[in-house]
Amino acid sequence: MEEPGGEADERTAPLEIPSDILAAMLAHCRRGDPLECCGILGGVAPRVSSIHPLRNSDASPVRYNADPRDLIAAVVALRARGAEILAIYHSHPKHPAVPSKTDLRENHYGDVPRIIVSLLDPEPVVRIWRLDLETYEELDWQAVP
Repeated sequence: MEEPGGEADERTAPLEIPSDILAAMLAHCRRGDPLECCGILGGVAPRVSSIHPLRNSDASPVRYNADPRDLIAAVVALRARGAEILAIYHSHPKHPAVPSKTDLRENHYGDVPRIIVSLLDPEPVVRIWRLDLETYEELDWQAVP
């Protein structure tokens, strides 16, 4: 049986994203439009404490591939703080905030939550997912002060 605060609780607790980090993530997505952008949110579950925008080496409006140097630098910075990757985000400039077949096929980080920011409407739509090879499940999250 899991102790309170154990791994099972961290996995099911809603991700807490501070409003300034949420705003920075949305600004990064808007700056990248019309190309997809990507990045990492780090911290100690369930609370996000840092954002790490990454360059999209594919420079594509329909797919992303994080620049390896940016990714390594972000992971090193997180480890130095005793933090971990809590979510990976990317934008869908012209599509809904729902995982695509490419998102499912290219899921290289297992059950790390995936944030998709849709820029289809004037106001961005933010949804969080746990991906599997052929399916996905929406996860709860909340903006916090």
